[in-house]
Amino acid sequence: MPIPCASCAVPMEVLPLSNHLGGVVEIDVCWPCHVIWFDNLESTSLSPASVIDLFKRIHDARDKGRNTVSLTPSCPGCSRGLSLTNDITKSGRFSYHRCPTGHGRLISFAQFLREKQFVRTLQPAELAQMKLTIKQIRCSSCGGPVDLTGDTACTHCGAAISVLDEEAVQKALAGLQRADSATRGPRDPVAVADALLDTRRAPPRPATPWWTHPMRPGGGIADLVDVGIDLALSRFFR
Repeated sequence: MPIPCASCAVPMEVLPLSNHLGGVVEIDVCWPCHVIWFDNLESTSLSPASVIDLFKRIHDARDKGRNTVSLTPSCPGCSRGLSLTNDITKSGRFSYHRCPTGHGRLISFAQFLREKQFVRTLQPAELAQMKLTIKQIRCSSCGGPVDLTGDTACTHCGAAISVLDEEAVQKALAGLQRADSATRGPRDPVAVADALLDTRRAPPRPATPWWTHPMRPGGGIADLVDVGIDLALSRFFR
């Protein structure tokens, strides 16, 4: 039975994915809120191919609307308030909300991608360049608006301004490719990561960073991570 979203209380979608051992792990996703509920260690148990699959599914959800995520989400298991938690990975810090009694954790799409090393924080010089052409963006973590004329982080949830750039995607997917090949074995004909990414065909980076012009079809406030995923799929995924 679907569990209610910890942010909006609407039933979440159960999404079956493969784990490291070849079995199936079921995660819960709220597409309108752009959040994922992981029971216990489900996030770390995902296979590399599942991470890539989830990356593509997050991209497919970009046009399904976007709620602003609650700052006081409740555990779908015990209804207790979730605790904001900060953690660290090789590419930097990421945050999520966890159940104090251990039922699981709620993480936004952007923070999940940061955990998996697809996303990084914009450097001050990059942010200064962006401000020359862009005045407002949408927070990739909570969906709230960010006024670049005066804000250096989201005033709603406090998240840093994040971007998904070509180098981060190429490095992260190459790492997943190696991990996936090691898991499947060298003779497996279904090498998912190999089919999705060929680093030798990666085009050179443009002189002007793409995030200084994050335009999307249909207009509206741009989400830099969404725009980056659009670019990654068009350049790296075949």
